[in-house]
Amino acid sequence: MLGAVAAVLLLRQEYRYQPTGELRVIKNGYQLSAQWLSAEGELENEHPVQADYVGPWLIGLHIGPQRLWLWPDSLSAHDQRALRRLCHSPGR
Repeated sequence: MLGAVAAVLLLRQEYRYQPTGELRVIKNGYQLSAQWLSAEGELENEHPVQADYVGPWLIGLHIGPQRLWLWPDSLSAHDQRALRRLCHSPGR
């Protein structure tokens, strides 16, 4: 019972600190970086981005210290291809 309560509290804390807004990703050579654009229109600090999983229905990113999972199926086909091209590492 105590473990279940601790798990619920941890999940709630993770949910509260999820980033909100629009993620702006920039590619400079082979290096990716990103900034969050808040609902108020303010850009946050730029963080390095590492795409460590690019699957057919899920993309895993590390943005600075945060872990972010994207489900690109909600994007248009054009945007989905652009995102996959952006996250793809040569030779993989």
